[in-house]
Amino acid sequence: MPAGSGPDGYAFTVTGTANMGIGPIAFRQAGQYTYGISHITPPASGYTYDREVYTLEIYVESNLTVTVIAYKQGGSKAADISYEHAGPGLLPSDPRTMADPPVVKTVSGSPAKPGVFTFRLMAGDPSNPMPAGSENGVKTLQITGSGQGEFGTWSYTAQGTYYYTVSEMNTGLSGYTYDTAAYTITDTVKAVDGQLAVARVVTNGANKKVTSLSFINTYTPGGGPKPPGNQPENGPKTGDESQTALYIALFCAAGIVLLGSMIYLLVSRRRGKETDRHEA
Repeated sequence: MPAGSGPDGYAFTVTGTANMGIGPIAFRQAGQYTYGISHITPPASGYTYDREVYTLEIYVESNLTVTVIAYKQGGSKAADISYEHAGPGLLPSDPRTMADPPVVKTVSGSPAKPGVFTFRLMAGDPSNPMPAGSENGVKTLQITGSGQGEFGTWSYTAQGTYYYTVSEMNTGLSGYTYDTAAYTITDTVKAVDGQLAVARVVTNGANKKVTSLSFINTYTPGGGPKPPGNQPENGPKTGDESQTALYIALFCAAGIVLLGSMIYLLVSRRRGKETDRHEA
C-alpha cells in the first residue's frame, strides 16, 4: 500500500477540479494485486457526487515490471480514474426521457392454460434509484403467457454510472423449460446544461446491444419429452401377454407355411428327375 495507509486503506483529498496521483507503491515480488477505488465524500446539500467504483488490476512480472489495468463497476475497461461532481442548483434527470426497454415473453408450445411468468430487475447497488414498487433494490414484473411488459422509469439526483440486471425467475411451472438469459442495463448520468441526463445502454449475455429484453420458454405436454426407451403408442406394449402371444402364433404359422412350401418344392423336383430317367 502507499505510505500513509491505515486499517481502512489509503484516503486522499482533491480540492476543486484537479488531478492527483496515487502512490507510489513498492512491489517486492511478482504476482497479481487488486485494489478498489471509490469516492467517499459525505453527502452535502445541493451537491451531486459521482459514485463510480473502480478496480485496479496490477500485474508484476518476475523482473518487477508493472502493468496496470483499470475497470469500471460493470466490468468495462477504463482509460483513467475520473470522477465528475456537480455543485448546487443541478436538476434531477427527467424520467420521461429515460428509455424503458420492454420485457418480451414468448412461449413455444401449446399449453392448455397460459402460464404466469415472473421477471426481476435488480440494482447493482441496493441504494441505486429504482422504479415505483421496488424493495431493497429489486422489482418484479409478471406476464401471463406470451406478451410484454415494462418495469417503469425513475429519476437520478447524482452523477455517476449505475448498473442493473434483468432475468427471469424459475418458478417451477410444470412442463416448462425456462430461458436463462440475463441482460445488463448501464446508465451513465452526467450534467448537461444544469440538469442530469441519462445515457442508457442495454446488453445481452454476449455483451451486444439490444433494444428489448427477450425471453423464450418452451412448453412440453406431460412435463417434458418422453424418455428414449418408450415404445410407440400404436405398437405392442411391454407386459401385454395377449398381444405377445398373438404375435408368436402368427410367426409360428408363417414358419409352418414356409416349411411346407419348401418340402413340396423338394418333392416336386425329385419326381421330375425320376420321370426324366424313365423317359430316357
